[in-house]
Parts: sequence; C-alpha cells; structure tokens
Amino acid sequence: MKNIANFLKVTTLCICLLFTSMSLPIVVKAEEPVRAETRMTYIMSYYTDLIISDTGVASVTGSVKGKSGVTSSYVKCTLQMSVGGGWVDVISWENTSSSPNSIVAVDYQLSSRGTYRVYMECRANTEEKTGTSAYRTY
Repeated sequence: MKNIANFLKVTTLCICLLFTSMSLPIVVKAEEPVRAETRMTYIMSYYTDLIISDTGVASVTGSVKGKSGVTSSYVKCTLQMSVGGGWVDVISWENTSSSPNSIVAVDYQLSSRGTYRVYMECRANTEEKTGTSAYRTY
C-alpha cells in the first residue's frame, strides 16, 4: 500500500511538472552576431589628432603605417568646423608616398572661434581606412 501511495505522489508530481513546463516560454539562445574581422591586411596602424593652442593655431596630424611589403601609402587630413549640427570642411592637406608610411603634420591659424575636428582618410596599397580626431574648441 505504501508503494502505491508513493507511486501516485511521484506520478502526480511528474504530471504537475509536465503541465507547468508546458506553460513556460521556450527560450532559445540566439547565435552570436558575426563580427567583422578587425585585422587589417596592409595597414599596421593609423592615427589622427588635433591640438588647438590658446592663440588659435591648429596642429593637425594624420599618419598611416603600412606593413612590410607595402609599396604605396596615402594620407589626407581635412580640418572641419561644426556648423549648425554638421561639419563643414575648412582646409585639407594630403601626402602620397611610395613607401609604407605617410604623414601629414601641419600648423594652421584658425580665423574664427568654434568647435573643430580632423577627418582623416588613409590608404596602404589598396586598403583604405578613415578616422576622426577628438573635438577641440577654440
């Protein structure tokens, strides 16, 4: 008799668990998103920066460093000013080289106060990248 009572308790518990689990939502783990490969083929590193002095001299720097075997490189730095929520080009400088490395490093006297940044485009062989400096206010 005791075995039958235990059997009924276990059976009732299993049936309750079955019905309870049927009412729970099924959670399926989504696959991880595919991440873009961040390793570059020809470019070892690239960099841009903007420093503005108290007198309004903007020091603009942009560089690309190619890996071994790179036969051409290019850098273009465009100084931009924030106007009405967008960015307007002020002036650009570029450098092309038949070596793995190119750099732009110039000083430019700003004519008006505002918020500025440098937008840089660079290339080593056929690989292209872009970068933006931090915003600076004069």
